[in-house]
Amino acid sequence: MRPATALVALVVAAALTLSACGDSGGDDDSEARDDWAPPPSRSMPTDLNAPRPLMSLGHTAHTAGALHPPFGPGGGMLDITPTTITYVTRGTGQEPEHDIFAVVACKATSTKAVAAAETVPAEGKSWQWIAPDGQAVDAGDGFSAPSVNPRGFTGSGTVQPGAYEWRTVIVDLEAAQRGGTLVYTDGEDEVFRWKMPAKDTGAQLPRLKAALKR
Repeated sequence: MRPATALVALVVAAALTLSACGDSGGDDDSEARDDWAPPPSRSMPTDLNAPRPLMSLGHTAHTAGALHPPFGPGGGMLDITPTTITYVTRGTGQEPEHDIFAVVACKATSTKAVAAAETVPAEGKSWQWIAPDGQAVDAGDGFSAPSVNPRGFTGSGTVQPGAYEWRTVIVDLEAAQRGGTLVYTDGEDEVFRWKMPAKDTGAQLPRLKAALKR
């Protein structure tokens, strides 16, 4: 065989071999790519809708600010820390419609470069109290609870960037509803829960009780 003829034959043979290899594996590879899925990650939660862990008094929640607050711009982030609770039968001259007021002192800190505010009931969010029997009571509900304004504590409004304010959450309760769960829904619909003691306790207790007596 002449050298040129031999070279052509070798090239043709090599091309046929490559073509055969490609045809034999193409369909299988395509099916494998279509069916392939990453293995499950051990770090992924088994239930993406599971509630956040129940916290105790003194623990901080990193919350998103209200998107449409009554005053100021929306957005931002608030660190909210309930530190103290007291149960009173009278607060700043107001008496509960039921048996007691549960008054919770919270520290609200704006952690971003924009002001932030807590959500409000008009947004269908904000604060609730879940009694031991499961009944939900909105904070500030009723005629007298919104008028309880202990001096040195605010009930709402915007917190400026890098600043903090002391806030109170007021709930009008029956005596048997002590020791419930305080619930807050933030601007992104994340829900945070704190188990509340059934007795007065907390670092701000003397200051809070004095402010409620004025």
